[in-house]
Amino acid sequence: MNGTYDSTVFPRIDTQCQTALCYLHKLTGIRYAVVYLASDVYELSPIHGEQKHASQEQLANVEVWQKLA
Repeated sequence: MNGTYDSTVFPRIDTQCQTALCYLHKLTGIRYAVVYLASDVYELSPIHGEQKHASQEQLANVEVWQKLA
């Protein structure tokens, strides 16, 4: 059992268990579930299509992104 938490899998599973935030991409009208990955990088998952990544600074741009409740 030694080294169980040193695995690269553990942080990934931990982030998947977090409550996802929702953001609306205002330019396209697509809503994304947003999960923090690491080092100010977030994974954005739309209902359909490929995932994207964005920094905290990019998500803070209110002209492009709207945080949904």
